[in-house]
Amino acid sequence: MEEGESNFGREEDEAETELLRDRFRLFAVSIAEAEAKRNEMEISQPVMECIADLAFKFSEQLAKDLELFAHHAGRKSANMEDVILSVWFQHIGMRTWLPH
Repeated sequence: MEEGESNFGREEDEAETELLRDRFRLFAVSIAEAEAKRNEMEISQPVMECIADLAFKFSEQLAKDLELFAHHAGRKSANMEDVILSVWFQHIGMRTWLPH
């Protein structure tokens, strides 16, 4: 494969990731708005955008963790046990730097 073809594939991947990020962000903001309305609260746009960005970053990290756990177990795809382990490890990791 030539470098031009390689760059084109990378650009396609980046464009797809950007599209997914935008869609995810719209859904997250929509959910935040609906929950705020349901609970008779107001949430500023910057806070909703921050929540959406954090949720996307969490999802990216979860996907990486699931891939790692499945690979470690000799599998090509993740299962529920991998999800539970990932959340457990993230929880433990948070406890190590949060004040008690």
